[in-house]
Amino acid sequence: MHTRLFFSLMTACFLSLGLATKAQAEDLPKYQVELIVFETLALRGWTEEYWHEPDPVNIDGTVNLTTLPASRFMLEGEANKMTPQKGYHILYHTSWVLEGKPEDKTKPILIEALPDKSYQSKLLGTLVFYKSRYAHVRLDLELDRKIPLRIRDEFAVNQNVEETELPEFWRFQLKESRKIKSGELHYFDHPIFGALVKIQYLGR
Repeated sequence: MHTRLFFSLMTACFLSLGLATKAQAEDLPKYQVELIVFETLALRGWTEEYWHEPDPVNIDGTVNLTTLPASRFMLEGEANKMTPQKGYHILYHTSWVLEGKPEDKTKPILIEALPDKSYQSKLLGTLVFYKSRYAHVRLDLELDRKIPLRIRDEFAVNQNVEETELPEFWRFQLKESRKIKSGELHYFDHPIFGALVKIQYLGR
């Protein structure tokens, strides 16, 4: 009798725990998170500073998530203004609905843009979205970009190497974390490429 009562109580406890865990998961805030990554076509950034080639970005444990249709993008207006005539080339533009999980429960999202042609830039990196007291976005992006012929000699001098020793492409890194409020548009700056990020709270 006591054994049967014990197992009944344990079963009730496990069911209650399962329901509580499910309710807690369903109670997580949801956000639309949108990212634009672009390269800057102005040449001055190549020789404004000495460029250390960074270590390859770590994409271990990254996930590919379903993206929203373009009709639901929040930054379409900004993207339409970022034309080659104005000195920009968009490499990546997408949007997701993400849960505001704690940082230790969040997996990095794979960000990748492979070139169609051999001379085009290659983008690889991660985006991490999490929520503690505030929502945060952490970017770790690398861009392999062909050194423009017009500034190869100047770039070689700036890097203190012989022009003949320069590779065809150079790798740049953009690595930064931001606290972001719902509705805010954030610009992640870099002389060679950059990113726009916006989040929008959707509810629970």
